Amino acid sequence: MILLTQQEKEQISKTYPLYSQDGMAENAICIAKFFIGSWTWYILEGNFENGDFIMFGIVINGVGDEYGYVSLRELEGTNVRGFQVERDLYFEKCPLKNISDEQLQAFLTSIYSKAV
Repeated sequence: MILLTQQEKEQISKTYPLYSQDGMAENAICIAKFFIGSWTWYILEGNFENGDFIMFGIVINGVGDEYGYVSLRELEGTNVRGFQVERDLYFEKCPLKNISDEQLQAFLTSIYSKAV
């Protein structure tokens, strides 16, 4: 399943390359949302690397929510009992703090309330 077009990948790598939102915390702009089952990836940045498109963001899965890197090739190739990772086509880019996801907001609070 194709989650991002070539044009979208090029736009992301120009506008939101890896490390471009470093230090922005919950004000970082989320540019895409992918999901499968109880797993959700909120993507913040991306770059072409070694024939793949590497993205950085937050994965929410209810067990070990975390910031991290994910390969687009890996997401596109994921198949769990016939289900594939999907892109939320209705998601519009916005700051992380504006996303209505209780688990995401709890994760952000757990990280950034300690920094105050």
